[in-house]
Amino acid sequence: MFTIEPVTLTMSCLLMFAFSVPFIYHGQKNKAINKKLLANLNDLANRKGANPTEVDTWRCRYALGLDQKENVLVYLRNDTDSISYSLDLAEYKNVQLIKKFQVENGKELTTKLPEYVGLQLIPKLPSAEPVALEIYDAEMYSDLLGETVMADKWVAILNKQLN
Repeated sequence: MFTIEPVTLTMSCLLMFAFSVPFIYHGQKNKAINKKLLANLNDLANRKGANPTEVDTWRCRYALGLDQKENVLVYLRNDTDSISYSLDLAEYKNVQLIKKFQVENGKELTTKLPEYVGLQLIPKLPSAEPVALEIYDAEMYSDLLGETVMADKWVAILNKQLN
């Protein structure tokens, strides 16, 4: 067997600790932001008399929740301009997925990375305006972190709830 000198062991432990501290700090900071985001989402839902059972948060800025019993959808985006919706799903007939791709000179580029992904709720009343809920915007983020899959999931969940 081999032996490790106490000085080498101490130095390696200190270096590993020093290397890990920023990652631990960043993780704890994101947990606190996400916890606050969920609290804000639940507060928004409680004002409508709902308690979301299906909840998703992403990028520590967006939250989407659905109370299936009360038929209420809550959406929250904390950004430079915060947006929140508390929607009664009885007023909507279906949900569509919005995917906008980069266009150059009138035709789509060969790369199929979306510039915008969102959900559009179509109201039952023809005079009412559709509501668009942003899931991803390429102007704010340079990469996708599963937003397209999550958007597909929420379209299926909401259309099932509406029918």
